[in-house]
Amino acid sequence: MRLLTFLLVFLLVAVLVVGSIFWINRDTFLTVFQNRPAILEGSEWVEKTYSLGGLIEFMAEQPQHAALLSVPHVREADVNGTLLDAAGQAVRYRSDLMHPAGTLANLMLIITYADLVASGALDPDTPINAESAAAFHIPGLDRRHQLTFRRWRSELPAPPTADDLVRYLLRHNDPAAADYLFFFLGPEQIISRTTEFGGGLIEPPVPQFGLRMSALEHPTGKPLADRLGELDGTDRTVFLEDAVAIARRQWEQPQVVPDASIPSFQDQRVLHGLYPRIQPDHFASLLAEIWQGRLISEEASSMLRQLLEREPDDRQLRPHVDWFAAQFDERMSYLSGWSVAGKTNSPGFRVQVVLAVDIPAGLWFHMNSNFMIQDFHSRMLYDPAIRTRSYDLLM
Repeated sequence: MRLLTFLLVFLLVAVLVVGSIFWINRDTFLTVFQNRPAILEGSEWVEKTYSLGGLIEFMAEQPQHAALLSVPHVREADVNGTLLDAAGQAVRYRSDLMHPAGTLANLMLIITYADLVASGALDPDTPINAESAAAFHIPGLDRRHQLTFRRWRSELPAPPTADDLVRYLLRHNDPAAADYLFFFLGPEQIISRTTEFGGGLIEPPVPQFGLRMSALEHPTGKPLADRLGELDGTDRTVFLEDAVAIARRQWEQPQVVPDASIPSFQDQRVLHGLYPRIQPDHFASLLAEIWQGRLISEEASSMLRQLLEREPDDRQLRPHVDWFAAQFDERMSYLSGWSVAGKTNSPGFRVQVVLAVDIPAGLWFHMNSNFMIQDFHSRMLYDPAIRTRSYDLLM
């Protein structure tokens, strides 16, 4: 009898635990169930890409899905911009082309912020309106960010400032924080600096609220896929301007946003392909100028370095670098990242940009869950064998 009672209690507890897990993650489970064919996309590459060597082979055999740049530079300013041989070989693969880069274009927000603060045009202690920032969250799509943002606000000892929000954005990559800063700093300021420093090879950051709502606000009864197809065929200048206009209305008169979802992985992939684009070569040159103290001014560059540098997540990387900066962005079918690292006692440092674009859903889940792009960045920074293999296979 005791054994039967124990088994019944055990089964009841197991059902409650499993049921609660399913209920909490019901949206994820349902989305995966509805996308069973998409999960099989790229499955033939999953087995091959458990190693970074396999990832490099995938990039070589499927060039439309990747861009890579890993280049050594000199930290001290020098008129010739000479590369250090001791810093290792340069690897460039499809880095002269424009690619969707998710939120990597948010670097222009941070550059604009540093320029305004360094010039005295903005006090970093200026209060920001946290409620207005939260209004840019889209319920359903931004549930995790909403919870993190509320916790961040509750833990601050005082009302948040512009500097607080910039640091929060760099840590959490919250779309609402970026959208608020876009209007707080001034779209004209951001677009002006993107034009000046981007040279037409970096598209300005565009509020994600506007990008996503331009797709979600489609006529009733019209499939989202059809709306995304229209946007994909629209002139990019017009499309991006319309997205800014939608977000501006939310900035000027915040409205309650209904819950939204994009259950189809294919629809998510098309939407993410519409995000701002960058040319890795030029983007990396901006990063190099920051660490050479040449971007805008030494004061602005120093502020940018202080904001962007972080502790390396990879324990194997820590013994090889004294300072490290990076940003990564993961969204369905797209993995983006840049990194910069070096040693204090050496003038050499390495700048890297890696983009995995429009990749099959099944392979994306595999790569994202294994943090392959982050691992690839780390190994390219300290492992000459991986750099050589990349050079041999890709160049």
